[in-house]
Amino acid sequence: MNDAGRQVPGHTRPRPKPRHPAPPLSGRLVAESRDTISVRVAEGIWTLDRDDVLQLRDESPDSGTGAAERAVLVWIRPGATADFTQRRRIQLTERPLTLPPRPSPAVGDELLARLTDQWARKLDLAPAPGAAGATVSYSQTRSGGGSDDGTACDSLD
Repeated sequence: MNDAGRQVPGHTRPRPKPRHPAPPLSGRLVAESRDTISVRVAEGIWTLDRDDVLQLRDESPDSGTGAAERAVLVWIRPGATADFTQRRRIQLTERPLTLPPRPSPAVGDELLARLTDQWARKLDLAPAPGAAGATVSYSQTRSGGGSDDGTACDSLD
């Protein structure tokens, strides 16, 4: 039997490939040169090589090309490399300038705190008032041969 004359329902027809493989970066154009463009987003500024930009378009058609920090949409080629800059407040101290590590996703997790409390109660561990989340544990072993080994573990939860 020949299916060549059979109609194919519309929902099974192949869809055309989208013009761009990913949604655009939406932000404000803050700098533009022959080689790079810089786009401000809420978290910081992306600086992209022009060769990695597939398309740059004003987000609203009525925005003038001379407007400072005009709203734009930027389509970027897959595999592009970009610089990302964030504004940070600096406090001067005796230490060198460093960025703090990002907090663990578990910090402030109430379920984790409840489970820790349950675990501590099962082991008859008394909470140390005023420790503000600092815990210290020490394990010591003594053998008949005279060795005395120990391990200490400090933790800031």
